[in-house]
Amino acid sequence: MQIILTEDVVGVGDIGETVTVKPGYARNFLIPRGAAIEVGSASASQVAHMSRRIEAKKRQLQGAAEERAKEVSALELNFTLRVGSGGKVFGSIGNRDIAAKLAENGVEVDRRRVLLSEPIRSVGDHRVSVKLHPEVTAVFKVTVSKAQSTDEEEAQETEEARQNLEAAAEEFEIAEGFEVSDEDSDEEDTGAA
Repeated sequence: MQIILTEDVVGVGDIGETVTVKPGYARNFLIPRGAAIEVGSASASQVAHMSRRIEAKKRQLQGAAEERAKEVSALELNFTLRVGSGGKVFGSIGNRDIAAKLAENGVEVDRRRVLLSEPIRSVGDHRVSVKLHPEVTAVFKVTVSKAQSTDEEEAQETEEARQNLEAAAEEFEIAEGFEVSDEDSDEEDTGAA
């Protein structure tokens, strides 16, 4: 079914585009929500009028997106990742993490609009793009730093783990060395009588 999109639909198309989608998706989802109009549903004059309204809305959204792009470009997002002694990074920063951090800074963006080829898995500065409009993309800085874990803390954690293991081993040895003999239990019975 041919439809004209009246707003951006992620995965389908951008505002003003004529796209082909399955009839059920168009009739049950896009058209009732006002996200699209059917191409053959109205006369030529109505479709032309809708197209002009869509173009006006598209220009307005583009202007707003350009303003937001200026705000987003000024942002610098900071993340921390744990780094092992050999320089190995534990974890990564993906689209979802970046979208959540943008939301904390007052910029609501769908995670699918954050353009990352792969999750960030290294410490340092990275440039990340976010698509705010089909024709407007903002680039901002993401700084990934090493989590504050000093050698002293790591040594303390290692020492605590060693002490816990030693305590567990002592408890195990005590439990193994304790036996109840029949003579001990007979003496208790006769002493009480």
